[in-house]
Amino acid sequence: MRLLGYFEKLDSEREIAWRCADSLALRAFLGYRVDEGTPDHSSLSRTRNRIDLETHQAVFDWVLERLREQGLLKGQTLGIDASTLEADAALKSIVRRDSGQSYREFLTELAKASGIETPTAEQLAKFDRQRKDKRTSNDDWFNPNDPEAKITKMKDGRAFRR
Repeated sequence: MRLLGYFEKLDSEREIAWRCADSLALRAFLGYRVDEGTPDHSSLSRTRNRIDLETHQAVFDWVLERLREQGLLKGQTLGIDASTLEADAALKSIVRRDSGQSYREFLTELAKASGIETPTAEQLAKFDRQRKDKRTSNDDWFNPNDPEAKITKMKDGRAFRR
């Protein structure tokens, strides 16, 4: 149901629950009979809270790969909205110019060196927020999907983090 919410651009668990309950096609796809109830928004919320980010990402990536294999998904941009933004390089998509190492791989290496043996995404985010040396330069990093994108500096000198 959550993946259907993503693909139908539904913003809330209430919208997802209502759409799945209302649509005969979605009920059939999900395996619910017409006379059978579908999960409500609170069930979706409890389930979301019980699944760690890595598992959610692995399932989402698996679904996107199946879509790509069937020719239903092409390119690198997986989700967009109608906002007009400058092409800033998101830290999650940049790689090191010298080694080709992703930002996440870079953080994982730093976290392991600090004693976190197998860091989760949540631990990496916390580690990144707390580390002292946060220099991220356009000379050292680039976005392989959009080489013209630049890392934006905030007024206080930190890199813009999404």
